Amino acid sequence: MAGEQFGVQLQELGRIQQDWQQVSQRMAEMQQKLGKIQETLAKAVAVDLAASPLAGIVGFGIAFDVLRDAKDVESRARHLMETKAKLTKAISEDTEKIKAVMKEYAEADRKIQEEMKQRENAQPKGDGGSTRINSKDKGGGGNTGGGGNTGGGGRHQGDGDHGKFGDHTTDDRGVKYINGDSWEDWNGNSKKHPRNGEGQGALVRPKMDGLSEERKEILERAMKRVDMKLGYSQGAITAGYRVDCSGFVSAAWGIPPGSYGGPNTDALMTDKYSYKISKGDLQPGDALINGDHTILFGGWANAEHTKYIAIENAGQAGTVSRVSTMDNRYGFYRRKDL
Repeated sequence: MAGEQFGVQLQELGRIQQDWQQVSQRMAEMQQKLGKIQETLAKAVAVDLAASPLAGIVGFGIAFDVLRDAKDVESRARHLMETKAKLTKAISEDTEKIKAVMKEYAEADRKIQEEMKQRENAQPKGDGGSTRINSKDKGGGGNTGGGGNTGGGGRHQGDGDHGKFGDHTTDDRGVKYINGDSWEDWNGNSKKHPRNGEGQGALVRPKMDGLSEERKEILERAMKRVDMKLGYSQGAITAGYRVDCSGFVSAAWGIPPGSYGGPNTDALMTDKYSYKISKGDLQPGDALINGDHTILFGGWANAEHTKYIAIENAGQAGTVSRVSTMDNRYGFYRRKDL
């Protein structure tokens, strides 16, 4: 991951440096040609036509005109040489600056890699009910049905056993922090998010008639968190799971939450937890997932299959079940064992 931070910039700087070197080489070749031209011009303008025995010949005035033009050209050539020298010096200085910038980028990239390795090796430490993990969670945000602009599920991969799907919800309705010491510590911008008790709750409920027991249990766990009207925070855990979109789907799917309250959106899309399906295969309890947000599918809301019941934890809505318009930016996934 860290290697991606400056990859594009370093490649671009490398191309710029190569271009500068090519320009510098062409300028050097130009200097050699100008030098020869200037040498020839210098010899030409050194001629004293007035003292020449040919000066009295009729029509020899043309030679004076040629000499005058030669002097003008020589003056311009000398000015061009001076300008070229300045450009060559500037190119040389810019090349050194580019090298310095590339060195700074490389050093910054190295530090980021070291920092990321330290974060990966970090273990949560209890401190009187809260846990601090100094890692920055990924933003994002569902745009379906007003899902807000700060969705996503953090970078937490989760460390549960995918073979033990089931109800891992706890009775702890308090808040355990895993990313800082407060509700918004994970948040890199000024936008605030609803807290527990401020979620929008159930605006519509999914129908469970005819569903398998496994799918009913998935929807029941999801609606339990919806009815709790949980808020949204990528740095907090309530009832065993992180209070964000991927923590919500992890709880509904019954994925063991591990230390971080469930895997993130990227991890949910892997074969450790799910497999991809088509839109036409969607059934209640499946999920819509992309890198920024995930939504539990609660069933179709119209015959055209353009609207559906979205059960989710969205950035500005908290936990909510509502009718949303189908969004083709999402992939469709089913829990691995279903």
